[in-house]
Amino acid sequence: MLRYAAFTDIGLVRQNNEDSLYIGCPWGGLEENLFVVADGMGGHKGGEYASRFVARRIPEMLHNRGRKGNIDLALEEATEKVNAALFRVSQESEELSGLGSTLVMAFWDKSCFHIINVGDSRAYLFADGELIQITEDHSLVEEMVRDGRLERDDEMYRANRNVITRAMGTEPYVEEDVFIAEAFPGNRLLLCTDGLHGMLEEQEIIRILSEISDTEAAAGKLVSEAKKGGGRDNITVILVDVLEDNQ
Repeated sequence: MLRYAAFTDIGLVRQNNEDSLYIGCPWGGLEENLFVVADGMGGHKGGEYASRFVARRIPEMLHNRGRKGNIDLALEEATEKVNAALFRVSQESEELSGLGSTLVMAFWDKSCFHIINVGDSRAYLFADGELIQITEDHSLVEEMVRDGRLERDDEMYRANRNVITRAMGTEPYVEEDVFIAEAFPGNRLLLCTDGLHGMLEEQEIIRILSEISDTEAAAGKLVSEAKKGGGRDNITVILVDVLEDNQ
C-alpha cells in the first residue's frame, strides 16, 4: 500500500512553471501506482507545453496499450512513442521549435518501483536513514563527474549544471534509462526536478525525510526549504511512502 503527496511550485525567480506531474492508475484498479515528473525547456510556451505533453501522454499511451507483457517494456515503449510525437510537434510548429522535457517516472508493482529516466530530474530511495540516488543525471557536468574529469565543487560544475545531454522531444529517438528499486514498508521514494536537488544538499533532504513522518508535511517542507535555499527554478516533488498492507 502507498501513501503519497505531490507539490509543484513556481519558485522565487521564474515567471512561469515549466514543471508538470501526474499521479494515477492508467491500467485500472483502486490504487494509484504511476508517478510522473517532467521539467520542460524551450522558452515560456515550449517548456510548459513539453512537460505537460509528456506528463499527460505517457499515461494515455499506457492506458491504450493495456497491461500486457513486461512492465519495463511497456514503460519504455510509451516513453519512446511520446518522445517521437513530441519531436514531431517541435518540427511542425515554429512557435514550439526547440522544446524538450526531462522525464522521471515510477510504476509500483507491489514489491518494487520500475523507474524510467531521461534528463536530470531524479528518483531517490530513502531507506534506513540513507538516501540513495537511483537515477543518473543525463547532464554535461554529471557525466564528467562520473568519468572522473570534474569535481562537484568546481566552478565549471556550478556554471554548467543545467546543461543536459538527453531530453524528451529534442531528437526523433530517445534512449531512456531503466531501473528497478526494491522497496519495503517504511521506505520512501522521492521524485523531483532540479529545482529541488539543485537547491538542497542531500544531507538536508535526509534530515527532512528522517524528522517528518507525515507524507504531505515532508513533501511540503522539501519545497519550502528549496525556496529558502534560493528558489531559482520551478520545484516539483512527489513523495511516495510504502506502507504495510493493512495501514
